[in-house]
Amino acid sequence: MSEAAQAAYAPPVCAAALHEAPLLVLHPPHMQRCDSNSPVFRNPEGRAVAFVSHHKPIGHSYRRIGAADLGAFGPAEQVRLLDDPAPLVGKWIEAVWPDPDGRLFGWFHAEVPAPGPLPLFVPEIGRAVSEDGGLTWRHLGVLLRAPAALTDPGARNGFLAGGYGDFCVLPDRARRWLYVVLTSYVADERRQGIALVRYPLAARDAPPEALAQRLECREHGAWRPLRPEEPPPVWLRAARGWRHPDPDAFWGPAIHWNRHLGRFVMLLSRTRAGAPAFRQDGVHWCWGDSLEEPEAWAAPQRLTRGGSWYPQVVGLGPGESDTEAGASARFFMAGRSGWRIRFSLCAAGTPPPEPLALSWEGRRLDGA
Repeated sequence: MSEAAQAAYAPPVCAAALHEAPLLVLHPPHMQRCDSNSPVFRNPEGRAVAFVSHHKPIGHSYRRIGAADLGAFGPAEQVRLLDDPAPLVGKWIEAVWPDPDGRLFGWFHAEVPAPGPLPLFVPEIGRAVSEDGGLTWRHLGVLLRAPAALTDPGARNGFLAGGYGDFCVLPDRARRWLYVVLTSYVADERRQGIALVRYPLAARDAPPEALAQRLECREHGAWRPLRPEEPPPVWLRAARGWRHPDPDAFWGPAIHWNRHLGRFVMLLSRTRAGAPAFRQDGVHWCWGDSLEEPEAWAAPQRLTRGGSWYPQVVGLGPGESDTEAGASARFFMAGRSGWRIRFSLCAAGTPPPEPLALSWEGRRLDGA
């Protein structure tokens, strides 16, 4: 078959382009930015419900309810974890899933102080459930906690000495599994990067000991049980480890199902070539047909140069959220959006749009 014929039969590729739009802000005025991924969904009345988090004095989250178009948000209501076994450990709600039975399941990033002289933390991932739309929560236990032996108290990235965090959670299309797509910061550099863990959606209420027996990880193209005290294999491995002051790694994944593309889309921050504080090199994105086979996804490509942390897409249509969107959606970084993002399918070989240069606040820097 000729090259022209092969090109004619090649499947289309996905494209994304940013377009300036009026500013939308998820966080309340007393916060300069959101300090984690910010889950957003539409409640049964069609209103937008957002969870935004702040790090001072310790990590905590607020619930805000606004219009369906993500405007006119009401006051920030601090959420409460009613039976928190560690109230002095900061917690950031990073993902939610509305159960059809009316409950709201949530997952939080918790930062435990690391041993040693440096002001570092070891994050872990916990579960919770709410019966009042996310204002109060019941603790369901720790989902993922890294082995203590894989802590590096001398890490020089400025924040973390190990652990798992900066994640998203969503079900597959068949609603059989819940996928946790996380950033692994463990001291073993072979297991640093973006990793996937899954467990049956039917086990969402299971106690921690029982759920630990249901966790699975992906390795060598197959799913297998995640062994106790084992860091999950990584999908996108860090090019330069987190023990360095200038790591080179993707982190903070945010995935949604894109109805227009018929594929899952993931946004990521990338840090590299900078001093401690996770210098933002740019936002990257990639796509794939299935959460079950991450190795079949397209390679990440750059969407922005610079910008801020915690990039995510939030859908604008009825029932859409931070885990489901259509052809046109909002592009947020750290809880602020001055951009629409438009997704399309184009012929194989079509060059992607030139990445936009953005400031930390999300403003365009190239003067165009």
